[in-house]
Amino acid sequence: MDILSNPVFTIVPFALWVGLIVVALHTLAADEDGFPASFRSERDALDEHLTRGDIGPEEYVDRRKALDHMGAMV
Repeated sequence: MDILSNPVFTIVPFALWVGLIVVALHTLAADEDGFPASFRSERDALDEHLTRGDIGPEEYVDRRKALDHMGAMV
């Protein structure tokens, strides 16, 4: 009996690989809270960086102006 003719040795590993890829993509696309990154706007992310203290008020204003300028271009 050929080992590849047994569905356990062909379908199950394939399903495991597909599941692993789906979980990896979902994990990479989610932020810290578990929400997909597409639900957060650039402005929300910038506000969060200011709130956490990652950036100062001056840098916040500069980045906000840049975001507003990029939004006006589109």
